[in-house]
Amino acid sequence: MLLKSCNELVSQWPLLRTITRALVNDYAIPTLLALLLLLLWFSGESAGRREQNQRAVLWAITAVVVVNALIKLLNLVYYRPRPFANSSLQLLFYRPSDSSFPSNAVAVAFSMATCVWLHNRRVALIMYTMGFLLGLARLCSGVHFPSDIVGGVLVGAVPAYVIIRKAGVMELAWTAVIRRMRLLLLA
Repeated sequence: MLLKSCNELVSQWPLLRTITRALVNDYAIPTLLALLLLLLWFSGESAGRREQNQRAVLWAITAVVVVNALIKLLNLVYYRPRPFANSSLQLLFYRPSDSSFPSNAVAVAFSMATCVWLHNRRVALIMYTMGFLLGLARLCSGVHFPSDIVGGVLVGAVPAYVIIRKAGVMELAWTAVIRRMRLLLLA
């Protein structure tokens, strides 16, 4: 079983355990992802490139809202106990009480990365890597099953991709938001 093997490996090696605990927490990677979005908002070699990055940030924020609403709906319909609840795994994290499926943190990370991918692939690769490491850490720490991580990837990435590709009317709104932010010297 992948979950048990990963958990045992991390539990046996103090350095791996420390790294996993640093990655699995609710603040490290999500904060880094948010800081990357902030950095992306103000970066760009040209005005056009900066506006492209700003659109990516606005789409990422929109996707996070949509994905969180989708997760709330899924959790109302389906509750899955956490892996540590029914096994002998060594828990390397606090005991979350919400549904294990899908991984909320992974879904949020992949929704952000997918929105950024469509506008800035270099930054998106960093974000996808961070999302992957977050999922791996949550798996190894006994917080999620492998299918929870895969579910988080799909619940995060697919809606993000769909809303960007199908919500063209939002592009007009983003143009207005970016123009307004420029007037306020925030873009």
